[in-house]
Amino acid sequence: MANFDVIIIGGRCAGASLAIHLARQNLKVLIVDRATFPSPPSVPSSPFIHPATMRLLDELGIPEKSYALPGGKIEHFVLDFQDHFAAVMPTAVMQLDRSYAYGLDRGKFDNTIWSHVQQNYPQVTTRDNFAVTGILKNAAGDVNGIVGKTPDGVQEQFTADLVVGADGRFSFAAQKFGAKPVEEGNDYINATYQAEWENVEEYSDELPSAVCMYNTLRGMIVVVIPIAHRKYYICTYMRSQDAKQNGATAEQYYLETLQAIPQVWNRLAHAKQIGEVVGIRRIENGYREAFGSGWALVGDALHYKDPLDSQGVCDALIESKILGEVIARWKRGELSWQEAGAEYHQRVMEATHTRFLSLVSRIKREVHTIPPKLIVNTVIRWMLTDPTYQATFLRYIARALEPSEVPTMPTAGMIWRGLKRDVRNWITPKKQRQSPVVMPTGG
Repeated sequence: MANFDVIIIGGRCAGASLAIHLARQNLKVLIVDRATFPSPPSVPSSPFIHPATMRLLDELGIPEKSYALPGGKIEHFVLDFQDHFAAVMPTAVMQLDRSYAYGLDRGKFDNTIWSHVQQNYPQVTTRDNFAVTGILKNAAGDVNGIVGKTPDGVQEQFTADLVVGADGRFSFAAQKFGAKPVEEGNDYINATYQAEWENVEEYSDELPSAVCMYNTLRGMIVVVIPIAHRKYYICTYMRSQDAKQNGATAEQYYLETLQAIPQVWNRLAHAKQIGEVVGIRRIENGYREAFGSGWALVGDALHYKDPLDSQGVCDALIESKILGEVIARWKRGELSWQEAGAEYHQRVMEATHTRFLSLVSRIKREVHTIPPKLIVNTVIRWMLTDPTYQATFLRYIARALEPSEVPTMPTAGMIWRGLKRDVRNWITPKKQRQSPVVMPTGG
């Protein structure tokens, strides 16, 4: 039976990046995944990365050119409120070292990190298409290994000083470890369905490869995210209680949702769905226990949340970096595992908790609250089309600002500037107007 310093269950971005951090500390690592790479995740995820995520990938030795595809670079965000207005946010206003983002082909992205591990770190043993079926424990009850099987049904066992669950929000490892939720934010819960499409029409000729969020103001949002030229992830979000399939399959329900938004459906007139629909009826948000005797959790297995915040990949990379550092200190004898695990939990909360609370608030505000049309056409429009707010919001998305620095309601300055823009647009011929507002809504 082979023995390792660390076994990682789950080989996507959280698990594979952790393997890199551990390998750089000369630790012997086994990483396994039930999927065969390349392949997309089996549950909805946010196929989106921003400058902070790219810097973390740089640290791992994974350059932009290895995961970016032509047409996947994002330089505009569009918030399109049906029949009301659309706010165009150019990413250049972030004024960062990288003032842009990328939409991701998640199959390619996950395989890029997995392949990077295989090609550059011989001290890491990789096994995809390997299903973990059980957890091993020693006489004291500490986790010390895994049991699994190959595609042809051959059972294998491996032992380790530590076993890490990096196998997603429905983590088998967390279940077997007995990891309990320690905090949840589930007063307002969304459902989501998503699939890949090709030959999708651009939002407009002036805004190719823009991320567009279509908000119906009826508790339904569709997000269209470019991942390559005319290739998009199209994601639907709605209040969980409204996601009533009424006997329809997830595929049928997803298509019915897209058809209900003409601007979206028009963009799909010549498009083809190229990936199967994946969905979740209740996207719960919370944290599990981060560690225990012989085990730890990382990524969505630890910190599960709605992909609406577009921070999933970044959080996974942050958590794997922290976990890699504390494991290294533990293995060097600088900390007991109890001390290392406690430090890991504390640092993860410091890095992610304020954004978690912000996400829970955004779910209530953006999906579960239906504002009066008068408010949409005035104060909400003035805020979302305000250049100062746009720069602040995009810098928050890029993790250059904390949630506390982003107003959730329009300030007096935003209202005053919005009123002045309205007056200026009213007296200026339409062809001469320069405004961040696009009317009528595009698509």
